[in-house]
Amino acid sequence: MEYDGGEPLRFEVLGLLRVRRGDREVDLGAAKQRAVLAVLLLARNTPVSRDHIIEAVWGDATPTSAVNLVQTYVAGLRRALEPSRARRAPAELLTSVGDGYLLRLDPAAVDLDAFERGVVAAARLRAAGDLEAAAGALDEVLALWRGEPLGGVAGLFAEVERGRLAERRLAVLEERAELLLLIGRGAELVQELTALAAEHPLRERGHGLLMRALCQAGRQAEALGAYREARRVLIEELGVEPGPELRRLQQAVLAGEDPEPERPTRPMAIPGPAAEPALPTTPAQLPRAPVALIGRDADVARLDGLHGASPSGGLVLVVTGPAGVGKTALALHWAHRVREEFADGQLYVDLHGYDPNQEPLGAGEVLNRFLRTLGVPSGDIPETVEERSALFRTLVADRRMVVMLDNARGSTELMPLLPGSPSCVVVTSRRRLVGLVAHAEARMVELDMLGTDAAVEVLGRVAGRDGSEVGAMRRLAVLCDGLPLALRIAAARLAVSPSLRVAELVAELDDEHGRLAALGLEDEDSTVRAALDASRRALSPLPARLLALLGLHPGADVTAYVVAAMAKVRVSEAQRALDALTAANLLSVGEPGRYGAHDLVRVYTRTLAGELGPEERHEATSRMLDFYLHCADLADGLLPVGRGSVRVAPELVPEEVPRLTGAGDATAWLDAEQGNLIAAAELAGEGTERLWLVHAWQLPYTLSRFFWLRTDRATWLRSTELAMRAATSLGDPEARFVTLFNLGVALAQFDRWDEALVRMREALEVARAGGDVNAQARALTTVADMLQTLGRMEEAEKFYREALEVSRAAGSRWAEAAAHHNLGPLYLAMRRYEDAKTWLRAAVRIYQEVGEQCGESTCHTDLAAVLLESGELTEAVASARTALSVASAAMSPYHQALAHDRLASVFDRQSMAGAIAHWQRALALLTELNAPEADAVRARLARARAASVG
Repeated sequence: MEYDGGEPLRFEVLGLLRVRRGDREVDLGAAKQRAVLAVLLLARNTPVSRDHIIEAVWGDATPTSAVNLVQTYVAGLRRALEPSRARRAPAELLTSVGDGYLLRLDPAAVDLDAFERGVVAAARLRAAGDLEAAAGALDEVLALWRGEPLGGVAGLFAEVERGRLAERRLAVLEERAELLLLIGRGAELVQELTALAAEHPLRERGHGLLMRALCQAGRQAEALGAYREARRVLIEELGVEPGPELRRLQQAVLAGEDPEPERPTRPMAIPGPAAEPALPTTPAQLPRAPVALIGRDADVARLDGLHGASPSGGLVLVVTGPAGVGKTALALHWAHRVREEFADGQLYVDLHGYDPNQEPLGAGEVLNRFLRTLGVPSGDIPETVEERSALFRTLVADRRMVVMLDNARGSTELMPLLPGSPSCVVVTSRRRLVGLVAHAEARMVELDMLGTDAAVEVLGRVAGRDGSEVGAMRRLAVLCDGLPLALRIAAARLAVSPSLRVAELVAELDDEHGRLAALGLEDEDSTVRAALDASRRALSPLPARLLALLGLHPGADVTAYVVAAMAKVRVSEAQRALDALTAANLLSVGEPGRYGAHDLVRVYTRTLAGELGPEERHEATSRMLDFYLHCADLADGLLPVGRGSVRVAPELVPEEVPRLTGAGDATAWLDAEQGNLIAAAELAGEGTERLWLVHAWQLPYTLSRFFWLRTDRATWLRSTELAMRAATSLGDPEARFVTLFNLGVALAQFDRWDEALVRMREALEVARAGGDVNAQARALTTVADMLQTLGRMEEAEKFYREALEVSRAAGSRWAEAAAHHNLGPLYLAMRRYEDAKTWLRAAVRIYQEVGEQCGESTCHTDLAAVLLESGELTEAVASARTALSVASAAMSPYHQALAHDRLASVFDRQSMAGAIAHWQRALALLTELNAPEADAVRARLARARAASVG
């Protein structure tokens, strides 16, 4: 804990680096010791290796005694942070982990975490339409900044992080200004934005905000003056004209139009998977607890007693019992009841152990989810279950958390998911999990059916009936065997049919109970089947029909859009039908707009689906597959990364689809639907129908760029292997080429180079056999790229040259330009500068011929690198400036950033003025794009600034 003598510690980085205990400041010792604390603090709750600390603190000037010095500084920090700790007692805050250290902190103890939580809260307020409150929330968090971040910490590491934090604050300042402009309070922003634009003259967004504020203040002439000043600075400092947004504002002011953008405006910039790694937060994943838990007082007391007998934590509880008995409801009720005692958060996962629509989640996938929740970037998650489990235990060691593992099937797969003391694990399962009792000393809580009195209370509360039909209620409770799921379904029937007497429902169930017992469910679930059939008969035709169609859906949940496609109805009709099923307790709402069902209800829907005619089953399934393929292709096309030329053309295009207007919408839709998309691909791959096999490889194809952007390498590889099986069965050359090509790229992400090369060579052979020249050129180039990465330069050159020959023979000028271009960086790496210049200049000419401006710009950027290394500095400047000019004409911020970065490198090599300005501009563009190259540019900028000061 962050306490000593009962006083909390507070860590501050948004200004002078300091630690406060109550009202007193903690003495952090010498400068290098403070630097060690800065490294650990910025990586709080994540292990930091000793080598990383040494590199961060000393950089290239590492002393021979660095290891001993780090140990000394850590010991000094431990004394400062925990002065009352006994000499040989283990540290609580700063502990040794492997070959490094871990600083364990509550997010509430760090001002930076408070800042980020406030920014997220403001984003939610803005999304809810409360712009005033969102602006107020940003005012509060900006007040946490006390000066330059990490003040008093020297070194390149601190300079890089200081720059990152300063950029974050600037982005939030701009977002606050955006909010106030949307409210119409631009006049009060003029002075602040004038100062901001002067302080950061190369940020075009700041100039644009100032122009809008001046217009709201009725000062249009000054707004045009602000544009002229921005243009002057950009031309003088960088040699570029203002971008399209500033030009749009200028034209609007000149035309006397309102320069405010149409709603909605760009969303608040919050760190995401493609931006900086997410800051550690306290996870709170428990689903909502049931409103009322009836008849389980003794079971709750049993859980309380087991917990009370293990005050230090480390408890594993297993709630077991038959299907529908209320295991999850009890476990959630109790977990919410004790969550305040586990201040480090709650993790939850549904393992789908008995879900008829999908395979149970494996330990590897569960650990992947938990590690991402705990702040580990996807690219840093280990590949094996053992390594993931070890990292998980490390991250939650000494943290008090509740981990709920719902719907487990067996003990073996749970063992890697168990954290150490003092966390509490709650498992639910239909099985008794004796293995977990034997190997993890789990404590068992077995649930039985509700007693008659409790069952009657459940019926009365859910149905909303008074006590006038007590006798019939007790008979209904007996017919439902006291099973909570059956009770709630029967009660929901009464709730939605106020005129239906309890005695009438009893007669209906009593009359059919024996006959319905043999209709597809296990014997102990026969009452559920009776209740389900009775509830279905009470539905109107469309909801009743949908209940059968839902049994054809392979995923865990559905939306009104896919249901409408399957049923051939309007989305509005499907929505009303889903709401009716929810009112009847046959479906439940998880995330807004997403409907799921208890696993027993899913078994029931599959039974109903089996009773449909073959033609209806086939058509509904085909419509479902076509819906997912069509929408996935739409979303894929909106992602900010190029894609291949595969023609996706489902036979039955859905009439209504979700509104996807940009990359944000597309990413959100793919995030929500990726499980259903993969399940649909698996379903399609199980059959032999040719059209369905096309879905089985094209669905993973449409997800490949999404997984690349998400750096979700494991899912990408798994889904591509699934596509490979379908493509092989299909025997279609295009399918085989695309899947082999993508499989090679996916394998390369795991550094499995030998396998990747085998697959890419197979893709090349498929392209050769089919005579697809463009495909051959892509495969040849990618094989060469892999060989170059492995340092096999001569082989790489051979494949690049073959790609060139193939392109020429086919008359494919674009592919020929790419082949020329690829040889340039290869020859640069081989220090064959003249060859590199020759090929790159040839590539430029072909790019100009085919009108490929982005390729031309990149080619000039690479040519500038060659000229720089060959000592032709004047020519290098000219080439980089040309790259920038072409990228500006193409309106590509990414390529502009690459050109600015290269110009800065050329200026820096010559000790010319302007390097820092170009790196600033490159960093601003890359940060706006959330591009991974931002980190490298930030480091170069920090190094240049440090050198200029020295």
